[in-house]
Amino acid sequence: MLYFIIFLGALIFFHELGHFLVARMVGVTVLRFSIGFGPKLLGFTYKGTEYWLSLLPLGGYVKFLGDDPSEELPEDLRKQGFLTTDTWRKVLIVLAGPVFNLILPFLIFFPMFLGHSQLAPSLLGSASVDGAAWEAGIRPGDRVTKINGKTVDYWWEMHGAVASNPGANLEFEVDRDGELMTFNVVPKAVELAGLKEIGMNKTVGRIGVTLDRALPIVLPLPDSPAELAGFGKFDAIVSIDGKNASSFEEVIKAAIDAKDRTVKFVVAKTELDVATPGESRELSLGPLGQDVDAGLINGQMVLQWLDPESPAALAGLKEGDQLTALDGTPMSDWGFFVEGLSRDPAAVRRISIIRDGEKQEVELSLANPNWVPGAAVPKYLKFGAKVSRVVVTPDDIPNKSRLRYAAIQTVDETFSIVAKTLASLKALVTGRVSVKEMGGPIMIYDIASNAGSMGWAPFFQALAWLSVSLGILNLLPIPVLDGGHIVVFAIETIMRKPMGLKGRVILQYIGLALLLALMVVVFANDIARKWGSLSQLKPPG
Repeated sequence: MLYFIIFLGALIFFHELGHFLVARMVGVTVLRFSIGFGPKLLGFTYKGTEYWLSLLPLGGYVKFLGDDPSEELPEDLRKQGFLTTDTWRKVLIVLAGPVFNLILPFLIFFPMFLGHSQLAPSLLGSASVDGAAWEAGIRPGDRVTKINGKTVDYWWEMHGAVASNPGANLEFEVDRDGELMTFNVVPKAVELAGLKEIGMNKTVGRIGVTLDRALPIVLPLPDSPAELAGFGKFDAIVSIDGKNASSFEEVIKAAIDAKDRTVKFVVAKTELDVATPGESRELSLGPLGQDVDAGLINGQMVLQWLDPESPAALAGLKEGDQLTALDGTPMSDWGFFVEGLSRDPAAVRRISIIRDGEKQEVELSLANPNWVPGAAVPKYLKFGAKVSRVVVTPDDIPNKSRLRYAAIQTVDETFSIVAKTLASLKALVTGRVSVKEMGGPIMIYDIASNAGSMGWAPFFQALAWLSVSLGILNLLPIPVLDGGHIVVFAIETIMRKPMGLKGRVILQYIGLALLLALMVVVFANDIARKWGSLSQLKPPG
């Protein structure tokens, strides 16, 4: 409840603050500034304005002098009255509320990003063998120093350059063990399928790399030299001959080298739900002889656990299956596989596996067959399987340009929210998105409480999203909303006279009826979702 009050109070306060400040700035008298509706709980008067905290927190308002159309103001006060002042003043006052809501994300994100004193370096941890970086010759462990001649220090700089240039030829300069090397990389164009649902078609560049270094996972064959040397099932290879290991290809090469000489390994134990390496130990392998195989096979994509009700299990996958490809694209790392699945969760995907030495294929979709618009169940299901995956994340480096970083990230994040909100609204109007997916106060309560329980950063991010939504919705040309007021002002300008009391009352009733209908819909959706969630709870025992 505390998160909800802070959440809603901040949104309303900032919206009404916009109306209040601009009214004061253009000379219109503010009689009352209230957070909440109903009776006053707390309040004081300062310079002729009452400041209230009212009983019902689901709203707020600013009361101006002369905002009642039936009220006649003396000639000397008409400039100070809301309805009797100049049109341009009224428009500025009305626009200020939504504009302040659109400004709020900037005020949230800028200090948040400005606080990032350390950032991830432009160091490649893992690379997909089917990705543009690998195909160009770039390897895990390379540090990107320049792209098209522009200095790159951080991961976000590299990611941004790649994402904004799908299909373009980019010249990468990388540092590989102290040697500068140049590669021409063409980012593959990837459409973000998740945005299709709201009518946004966005294509970005991807080169198939990750910041985290995924350690090779091995399975020693029974009674093999590897097992006799101490390799265990699903051990992670940390290093080979003192050099960081980042792909199973390096393990294969080391196993071949072990035919002629002793190869030193550092291996770590793994736990199924733990992404960091466990207890490590040193092992030696070789010399084995030319006719002896080390007996190490790839365990990175071998399923160790399945949820029996998941899409993975229902598609026929089993523990011990080794995943090899997704829709014909080779997959050697679990991270790239999960990312590939998430690009188009509704589609039927084709997964290639090896089971008992034989190649097979299964098909599945993550779309929830029980989902309908407004349902309490998720629209997409989790894949429902686990493998051993251990990653090593490089240490962050000092952020040498915090102002530049904060400014770029703030603008990108805010404009992204605005674009997605506008697209969602358009999808709602055109029927692409069902009205049953709309939410009201109960949904806002859930968002605030869930985001708050995850920490202040998610809480303020959710606040930024809702602030943009509030600003845009208030600009809609519906009477009683800010956009509706602007329509009235436009009509009055065209008619060259104030709208009559009867016309204003009719518009007020139309606007209230529309808002009441909207409230009925969102409350019904909220209640249906909440009831659906509660009905799915199983009794204890």
